Amino acid sequence: MLNVLQRHWFTTVYRETPGGLLKAKTVYCGTDGEMGAILKVVPETLEITDACWEHYSPPVTKIDINELIGVEAYLNSGPALKEALKDLGDFPRLLFAETVRGVIQAETFIWEERGFASLADYSSYWEKMYANSCRYYSNLDRVGKTWGEYVHFTRSSNLFNRFKSQLVYQCPDNGYRISGQLSDSFHEVSVDLTLNQHLEVIEAQGKLLRAPDDVCREATKYLHRLPGQAVNDLNKKHIVNLLGQGNGCVHLIDVVHDAMESIKIVMYKGVEKLNTKA
Repeated sequence: MLNVLQRHWFTTVYRETPGGLLKAKTVYCGTDGEMGAILKVVPETLEITDACWEHYSPPVTKIDINELIGVEAYLNSGPALKEALKDLGDFPRLLFAETVRGVIQAETFIWEERGFASLADYSSYWEKMYANSCRYYSNLDRVGKTWGEYVHFTRSSNLFNRFKSQLVYQCPDNGYRISGQLSDSFHEVSVDLTLNQHLEVIEAQGKLLRAPDDVCREATKYLHRLPGQAVNDLNKKHIVNLLGQGNGCVHLIDVVHDAMESIKIVMYKGVEKLNTKA
């Protein structure tokens, strides 16, 4: 097998002083480029005070996104991101969305500043807010631990980290193998997909190596629905439906979607062009 594409994301949320602003960023580095989305956020309100987009591959550029100042870096920020980043294209919007998701995850460690009386209250809030949205929150009657019991520790400076990677290999039979991973402060997911020369999935395997509860690991059972599916038909909505919707794992869904986008990069941009880019 020949490795023809690598893609790596790193999201981190931290602060330099107790009670200070949250600094959140997602850096992407891959065969197709290197860039980053950076936010500064008020912990009590999650209001964005500063936002910038940086492109590290030549020509190196930095753009302040003033339209995001005052936007809440939380669950309903999608329309604001789309409007503010409309001139930059889809990928910058996706990187900022990754960064916002990092802030949402980091909220676990600033629950007191966010106005919750206890970690148990914060956990209960998420049970209502996120009800039926993923395998865990769709099966609360079966889980062995609440979120507050799973995340029973504290963090003060570095609040959250997420690493994602996608590796695409071309096989001797002109098919492809895609290996995708996600590892963050709370979860770890691995997916391996094999495609034939017609870009149809012929094998799909995956595992949740770390998860809040054993019930989460059951979400891999939906991967058997992928073989026979054509890459061009696997948009995000279709993947969500195939992988269980609210009974699936959102992180598993994201890794599979990233895999589909990765093979499309190879097919539409061309392997030779990608691997000879300066």
